Amino acid sequence: MKTRANLRSYQERASRFIKEHPSCALWAEMGLGKTISMATAFSDLRDGFRSKRMLIIGPLRVARGVWSREIEEWDHVKHLKLVKIIGTERERLAAIDAKASVHTINRENVTWLVNQFVKDKKQIKHWPWDLVVLDESSSFKSSSAKRWKSLRKIRRLFPRCVELTGTPAPNGLEDLWAQIFLLDQGERLGRTKTAFRERWFSPPPYQEFGKWTAKPHAFREIMAAVSDIVLTLRAEDYLELPPVLNNIVRVQLPEAAMGAYKRMEKRYITETFKGRVVTAVNAAVCAGKLLQLANGAIYLDERKSFETLHDEKIDALLEILEEAEGPVLICYNFVSDLARLGEALSGLGKTWDLLKSEQSIERWNAGKTDYLVMHPASAGHGLNLQHSGANTIVWFGLGWNLEFYQQANARLTGGLRREGRSIVIHHIVADGTIDDRVVRVLTGKATTQKDLMKGLVELTKE
Repeated sequence: MKTRANLRSYQERASRFIKEHPSCALWAEMGLGKTISMATAFSDLRDGFRSKRMLIIGPLRVARGVWSREIEEWDHVKHLKLVKIIGTERERLAAIDAKASVHTINRENVTWLVNQFVKDKKQIKHWPWDLVVLDESSSFKSSSAKRWKSLRKIRRLFPRCVELTGTPAPNGLEDLWAQIFLLDQGERLGRTKTAFRERWFSPPPYQEFGKWTAKPHAFREIMAAVSDIVLTLRAEDYLELPPVLNNIVRVQLPEAAMGAYKRMEKRYITETFKGRVVTAVNAAVCAGKLLQLANGAIYLDERKSFETLHDEKIDALLEILEEAEGPVLICYNFVSDLARLGEALSGLGKTWDLLKSEQSIERWNAGKTDYLVMHPASAGHGLNLQHSGANTIVWFGLGWNLEFYQQANARLTGGLRREGRSIVIHHIVADGTIDDRVVRVLTGKATTQKDLMKGLVELTKE
């Protein structure tokens, strides 16, 4: 069992910051140990009679297993009794009343939880938690979401609030307002989203739909405004890590498949090799169809039956697997991808599994699985997959979600997970297709977030 002496210096620094700032955010890159830093801070606060009970709100996987496992692994916090507010409503109600110093709940049940204590804007029951932690706080980046509105309603009931995330602004600076508001009720970035936008952003052209764009001075001013309550930790500042190699593997679509692709791209309609007509009702649907075609298949109806048009990416994947040493993580995007991947992998004489349960994770980490296939939406926050010894990730098909992309990669590349290992991330890209645009978009978003973390670190040093 690990002891407090095993904590890294930056983890102790994070714990001190949390103790010294009742409402604050810890922006720490994935894999740097946000959970144990927070648990250590709460344990110290509890010992000093400055906090009594902590509620952790996060993704279901985090609420279900991450915190309990972390507390069990560290001697100095193992005394904390943790109860999970998950399961049926009856089980959740019983968990609320259970005596414990730490409760966890998944973010989907936040509104339900708030309704147990507040009704018609009136408090009907004592709120028992004086410290609320938003684990992966970027899921509270939208001020129009019910979960955000529910927390805003009861924010005055708990004096301490801590936000933990490695991706504070997955879509840009606008993501920050809602998160910071839950900490300071608008003191730093404005009382309303409208005021925030008008001060630091320019609207899209008149009568045109689009995103607001940050003004030239916005980045530095926003960072300066929040710097006193945000601690940023980057792996490169504290750890000597081997490199991550991003490799683009390009494939050429056969002439017939590219013809079907071009017809869909230009006309929102195409015909498959078997004569099935596939249409897209708008640009968003068309973009999805183009991603499917680039991967090699296309959905024919709402039941997601599909027709395969080419196997270029399958062939590229098999070549990568032949050369790879050790286990490989494979990321897919569509149900049709999964079906085709399963068929291809089953013929290799190797073991493969789909990430869908704790058992599949245990088999992978025990070295019993050669290839683990995962959808990035299910391979995110708090998931430990590094114990298998894998150092290769293959993106069979890409999507637009930067947070999913970064979180999936972080299962091997994040901070302490990468110590002593170089990681290779292969991206299989169909030349001349929407794949190229997705790579550019993800790269652009990632640059914004990287600049955000770097800028705050530099501002703090100044």
